[in-house]
Amino acid sequence: VVYLHASVEQQLERTSRDRNRPLLRNAEPGKVLRSLMDIRDPLYREIADVIIETDERPPRLVVQEIIDRLNALPPR
Repeated sequence: VVYLHASVEQQLERTSRDRNRPLLRNAEPGKVLRSLMDIRDPLYREIADVIIETDERPPRLVVQEIIDRLNALPPR
């Protein structure tokens, strides 16, 4: 399991123009994202084999890190 972690601020930036996210179509989308992060982040971290920080990183670098980290894992 690979957890692609993004801060609430980064999530707000990435979703600011997306009108297809019903949970964020309200006056306080940051509050909604913080609440979801409080609940989900510990669960995601618990099951993740690899955690990748994605804030301010281009997708190609994130992909390369995923490949590198997965290749470094011991075989199952």
